[in-house]
Amino acid sequence: MTCWLLLPGAHHRRREKSTFMPGQHRVKRDSLAQQVVERLRALIGDGTYAIGERLPPEGPLGEALGVGRSTLREAMRVLSSRGIVDVRHGEGTFVAEGALRETFEERLGRAALHDLYEARLLLELPLAELAATRRTARDVAAMRKALKLRSAAAKRGDVDAYGNADFSFHLAVARAAKNAALYDMYASFVEVAKPVLNATIDASYIRNEHDTLHEALCDAISEGQLPKVRKLVRSHLHTSRESIKALLTTD
Repeated sequence: MTCWLLLPGAHHRRREKSTFMPGQHRVKRDSLAQQVVERLRALIGDGTYAIGERLPPEGPLGEALGVGRSTLREAMRVLSSRGIVDVRHGEGTFVAEGALRETFEERLGRAALHDLYEARLLLELPLAELAATRRTARDVAAMRKALKLRSAAAKRGDVDAYGNADFSFHLAVARAAKNAALYDMYASFVEVAKPVLNATIDASYIRNEHDTLHEALCDAISEGQLPKVRKLVRSHLHTSRESIKALLTTD
């Protein structure tokens, strides 16, 4: 993978500054906070907002992008967590010094499918182990709810709903681990990996899937069976990787 480098010339020249006009940088109204994140990163990248510059207040900025305050705040939380903006209470939000550095999510987005599955194993295995020792009844209920949604989506052949439910299950497992640092790391991984992995499956694949591993993993976590949890996580990721590899080679 590429090292964490500043974009060429980031410290050596300042691009000509664009004029900020309300409505000029609008994103689609049905967009999510992630699209706002990408739009603001682009505006920082093209010099519209320079390093150290204060961003417009929430109202005007949201109006210019065509999004509501809640969407904009969610986007700002993402940008702040990635070190792209610096939120200073009482002063405003500023473009951070490291805003032009490549983020963890961007590097992850270029990873090969094989590497993504290795990363999943290294993240999901300890999370599942911790979940087996720290889960609550509410955690298990969240896992089972996600699995019901996953099964229903598979029967419909709804790839997007299937992918969302699948990762909702794994995020519920991660939440049950009760480790905020690991959960945040895994959530960042999911944010990038989900569209990549979802793109490798189709309606036929999910309709023909006869999966019992997820239910078994949920039961093992619920019952605190650590050896079984370890075996199931490894088996699940190996089976998924091989199935998708076979699907890709037939295209």
